[in-house]
Amino acid sequence: MFLLQRQRYFPMPNYDLSEQEKVKVQIIGKVIDENYTKLLINKTGLNLKTVICLDKVQKKEKLTKEEFTLLKNQNFIEGRYPNLFVSAKIAATTGDKSTYIKYRAFDDEHYKNMIIAFIKKYGSASRKELNGLLMDKLSDALEEKQKMNKIHNLLYEMNNKDRTIRNAGSKRKSKWILI
Repeated sequence: MFLLQRQRYFPMPNYDLSEQEKVKVQIIGKVIDENYTKLLINKTGLNLKTVICLDKVQKKEKLTKEEFTLLKNQNFIEGRYPNLFVSAKIAATTGDKSTYIKYRAFDDEHYKNMIIAFIKKYGSASRKELNGLLMDKLSDALEEKQKMNKIHNLLYEMNNKDRTIRNAGSKRKSKWILI
């Protein structure tokens, strides 16, 4: 079944073994992620284990550490475990460079420079304003809560480690200014 789905460039079948003495198989007969399909077309020599791991990535299923290492060593994926996405090399092969850029995060210095530029221009910034500035710039691989934590960590670092900004307001009504 796996080999047939692979030959058709479709997602791998899902097996449900939760009921005793019963096996349920779900076969998906359509493309879920074009990048996965294009990758299979362009890389016909991939072994079945690698194809199954890539299938998990396209279905946004959690990879084991072993599967993560397998795909990472072959440069098929990037990101921090468990927030993974297709690598730049694969994005270029499949022609989906824009999605790659949306999922790849910039380094922290880029975001810190944005915060500093905002505060320089407007004199101060509330947390709401900084959220508005950064939320859509952070990696699409992150959920909203993770994005909020990322902004919190950036502000903490800039305040306590870098000493470039400080909160002149309260915790509830922050007012970030340059030092």
